[in-house]
Amino acid sequence: MERAHQAVRTDEGGGMPLESEDSTFVVLNGAHLKKMATTEEIAAVVGVPIDVAKAEFARAVERGWAMNLEGRYLITPEGTSLVHEYYGRLYAGLREDAAVKSWYDRFETLNDQFIKAVSDWQQSGNDEKALSKVVKVVERLTKALRDLTPLLPRYAKYSARFTDGVGKIDRGQLDFVCGPTIDSVHTVWFEFHEDILSVLGRPRDV
Repeated sequence: MERAHQAVRTDEGGGMPLESEDSTFVVLNGAHLKKMATTEEIAAVVGVPIDVAKAEFARAVERGWAMNLEGRYLITPEGTSLVHEYYGRLYAGLREDAAVKSWYDRFETLNDQFIKAVSDWQQSGNDEKALSKVVKVVERLTKALRDLTPLLPRYAKYSARFTDGVGKIDRGQLDFVCGPTIDSVHTVWFEFHEDILSVLGRPRDV
């Protein structure tokens, strides 16, 4: 199986490579977080070639890990279980890492700020000051992700997606604040939150 990414161990291995985040995990996890998406959408958000995503989804459907619903893929309960098994194998060391736990505690503060900022903007009738607060919180998280990316290289994709969303907001594409069917900053934030919870062993759907 093609290796798409690699994580880094922080426990007693002292920086030794952890089991690779192979393309099966990367693609299935992307679909798991998106809930339902096309091959092209998943390939774009997780950073794999489209042919790799197609091959992984074909295999996933064959093995009962996903369903193809007119070109959009939905992960089955068996697929969800597999994704969480991957999380458990890949990130056991990170779950005991004090620095990662501390990072998450700080993230929870940002998360509360983000939820309030988005709510205030929605109720403001598109007030520019309220919108600026949303953008500033997203930029704080993007900066904070630099501390996690050496441990979780695939998190660089979240930084890129946040940066892209903020750029579109700055150009007046306000659907990219919290549009539910596009890669809005709210959508990316929600997926990231579920992802980091699963890394820490606290998935929402288990």
